[in-house]
Amino acid sequence: MNRKTWIRCAAAAIPLLAAGTASAQSSVQVYGFVDTGVEYLNRVADKGSVTRMPTVTAGIMPSRIGFRGTEDLGADLKAVFVMEMGLTLKDGGLQQSGRAFGRQTYLGLSGNWGTLTFGRQYTMGLYALMGSDLMGPAVFGLGSLNAYIPNQRLDSAIAYRGKFGDLDVGAVYSTGRDGRPPSNCAGEDGSSSCDAYSAMVKYDNKRWGVTLAHDRLKGATGSAFFGQPSGLTIADGSRDDHTYLTGYAMLGETRVGAGVIHRQLRAANDNYRSDQYYVGVSQRITPTVVVDATYTHLKSNRDNANAQLLSARASYNFSKRTKVYGLMGYVHNGAAVGYSVSGGTAAAASPGLGKSQTGLMVGIAHSF
Repeated sequence: MNRKTWIRCAAAAIPLLAAGTASAQSSVQVYGFVDTGVEYLNRVADKGSVTRMPTVTAGIMPSRIGFRGTEDLGADLKAVFVMEMGLTLKDGGLQQSGRAFGRQTYLGLSGNWGTLTFGRQYTMGLYALMGSDLMGPAVFGLGSLNAYIPNQRLDSAIAYRGKFGDLDVGAVYSTGRDGRPPSNCAGEDGSSSCDAYSAMVKYDNKRWGVTLAHDRLKGATGSAFFGQPSGLTIADGSRDDHTYLTGYAMLGETRVGAGVIHRQLRAANDNYRSDQYYVGVSQRITPTVVVDATYTHLKSNRDNANAQLLSARASYNFSKRTKVYGLMGYVHNGAAVGYSVSGGTAAAASPGLGKSQTGLMVGIAHSF
């Protein structure tokens, strides 16, 4: 082969090599959020006032570190993965019952048809709250009245999400929803006693949106559900259903969100039903100051078991990544319940049956 022929062959091969490289392009991102502060509760049964650093969630959202990646497989197809662990800044521990990557761990394929993933994943109920729950998973948030709300994850899950214009649809099926405490419901034993499924349809045009979603978790003898009311015995055939109808609207620079979460828990010895209504507002006061507030009312089918929660947060943004904040929360309990205003730690912080409680928190948050 003479020199000119060799040069021509090399030149012809360059586009093919470039195309092969492009079709196998991949990227991995390290990301995270760290949030911590000091919380004060004015009344905790048998203890009086308590000052502490929350471990489960803080003023904006729980701390985490994660890895996400994609690989371009060509023909509009990508491999995708996420591995995300929950952290406790108070002591450097792990969340989600000590799992190394307990928040999310999944692998799948993505294309213009949507995304199909396998692993530990969120239910569709969590996505239904995004946009309308303006306090989010904060220490004085919706989860204070229902512990399932900030714990919407399923083990052994197959999930699909698809976005088509302004329409977003999704579904999840789990063959064994959660084998760690407090759920203790491993499943995958040849029966469907610990299966779970979830589905969602959402319309969102960036100025307003509305979502309908449903989660169903099944129970087996000896298992439990997050936020399970006292006195219920879980056995084979038990199930916990949450139905979400949520929405939001942008009114100039003001964001307004509202929704209702209907819960029906069918246990071996009794049934529990509740409706949790909430409305929230978020307003940017200055380029660096944002105020959020939410009111939620829990109404159940048990006598004197209703509760109301009011929470407010003011944030000062030093930058796009770092902010400081202050929160206030107040819970008013019916005579038969003793919800704490705080979901900040797994340790009991109830004020006692029928008693109210006020919480205050200051903290700092940083995203990366």
